[in-house]
Amino acid sequence: MEKLYLDKEKTLVNLSNSILRYFNIDTFHPSLKEADEILAKSNKKKVALVLFDGYGKNIFNIYKESTPFIATHYKFDMLSVFPPTTVAATTSLTTAKYPIETAHLGWIQHFKKYNSEIVVFISNDKFDGSHFYYPHVQSDILKPHYIWQLINESQKYNATSISSYEVKTKTREDDMDAFFERADDAISNHDFSYLYSSYPDHLLHLYGCSSEEVRKNIIFLERKLKELISRHPDTLFLLIADHGFKDCEEISIREHKDFLATLSKDYFLIEPTFAGFYVKDKANFEKLAKKYYGDKFLIYSKQELLESHLLGYGEINPLTLDTLCDYFLISISKYSFYDGDEPVGFKGVHAGGNKEEREICLFAFND
Repeated sequence: MEKLYLDKEKTLVNLSNSILRYFNIDTFHPSLKEADEILAKSNKKKVALVLFDGYGKNIFNIYKESTPFIATHYKFDMLSVFPPTTVAATTSLTTAKYPIETAHLGWIQHFKKYNSEIVVFISNDKFDGSHFYYPHVQSDILKPHYIWQLINESQKYNATSISSYEVKTKTREDDMDAFFERADDAISNHDFSYLYSSYPDHLLHLYGCSSEEVRKNIIFLERKLKELISRHPDTLFLLIADHGFKDCEEISIREHKDFLATLSKDYFLIEPTFAGFYVKDKANFEKLAKKYYGDKFLIYSKQELLESHLLGYGEINPLTLDTLCDYFLISISKYSFYDGDEPVGFKGVHAGGNKEEREICLFAFND
């Protein structure tokens, strides 16, 4: 079986450990040498870490000619963590730890406390979005400890974070003009600022990797970023993505009744391209998964996934063991699963094993 590999020296985890190292905070994993050099050379007290969700290497290359300011500040390629998806990757970047340690694996996970399948960031039910679970699974059960909290706890520097999800105005959520205004204020008053933009991810899901909607949005993001950077010449800006994107074609897990019959739950968890299955007939599951999906997906048992270190290194969070399914099908193709009556309608996806999903770039400004 083809194997995926997680680089121990050039992922989002290494980058965030570089941030900790720069602010004289104890690190959890090796820092990223290339980032260490940029930070040391800049010798600026203030650092702003900007994340454009989904803006991986593939997306950067598609729109490179439309974004000359960003393009001229490209530094090097690196990798997301695995799975390359927002829940796992942004949490790894903001905690300096791997998904195996944080138990943040993907959009929907099983939580034993509630015996339910729950959307991690929202804490609502997979099958009934109006039903919410409290305590909140992300903030109160998984309890990530963020790098800006560690920086503040040192009492030597002050740090903050801003997410566009949190910037709601009377007219809309994710108000990006308001987001950049808040970012301006945050940088003015803090030594370290983490600035998370939910775009272009949402549009990439809806329209795919190549579309006029995405192009216009990325041009807008570049313009706002350039204006922000110009107002803060004393700040080193690092621009990164959490993951990349790949165009997809959705296929149903219900297409093959004999495959479906091997499952103990007739749906998948985590992500459509990193799909976790609970299985009652393991022998037939392996045989039929290989027969129907072996040319499209890699097949990992729970044990194989743990032994591969694909989810990272370090102490395994007990909640990771609780939430892992029996088997995983990881896309190495254009195909993405759905388990409802109709396709989700995604034209672009991430979380799988394709390079387009895993490869990202680092950009530096005022360096």
